[in-house]
Amino acid sequence: MKTMREESILDIIATFEEMADTILAQLKLLERYMDEHSEEERIRIKSEINSNETRIDRFEVLISEKFINSIILYQPVASDIRKVVAISRMSINLERIGDRVINILNSIDNINESVEYKAMVEVLNVMLLSGISMVEKALLSFINNDNEYAIWTIKNDEVVDDMNSKLLINSISKAKVSDKTKEMLLSYIDLKNIITNLERIADHATNIAEASIYSIHGTDIRHSGLDSTLGSINENK
Repeated sequence: MKTMREESILDIIATFEEMADTILAQLKLLERYMDEHSEEERIRIKSEINSNETRIDRFEVLISEKFINSIILYQPVASDIRKVVAISRMSINLERIGDRVINILNSIDNINESVEYKAMVEVLNVMLLSGISMVEKALLSFINNDNEYAIWTIKNDEVVDDMNSKLLINSISKAKVSDKTKEMLLSYIDLKNIITNLERIADHATNIAEASIYSIHGTDIRHSGLDSTLGSINENK
């Protein structure tokens, strides 16, 4: 029979997993929104994304409240504290990923008819899929207590950062623009906003992976770096 302390930790984990599933659903809805041409379907997807965003904000508040109550009422042991602290850190990053989805959605609405966006949408989708994969693996690392997924996510962040700069260069070279310079510049501002938000999603996935490693090993690698942490982890095996 589980103690009240154990039940409280399991409740926090269950709420976190529900939040994580909602974020992954948001990212996949965004992928569909990028490809969708039917105005009716785009309205439906956008409505679902906005509805999910409200739930995500509530999840973050709920996890914070459950975290505080667990500490005050049940005085969890060190390993449990480590886990709920990691969940708290991850939930903040998940909420920020949700905000990025909304930002991207709004920018798409501003430029979805532009030549620049149409020329770049396939490449943007590739970048989004890369970010989704990073978020998925970072979350699996925590849920499955698997160090390798977290390490993969952190290393892959550099690939997405590099993709960011190359995307802008390619978009400028490929786009066939009119003489309406103002419209073109406004389109590129929104295009850059989409790319930046996609990159930030990958950054948040990295933060989640770092929190997962903290939960598994009790090692905070935010300032020490991955290589030195791997060395200490291997030594302690």
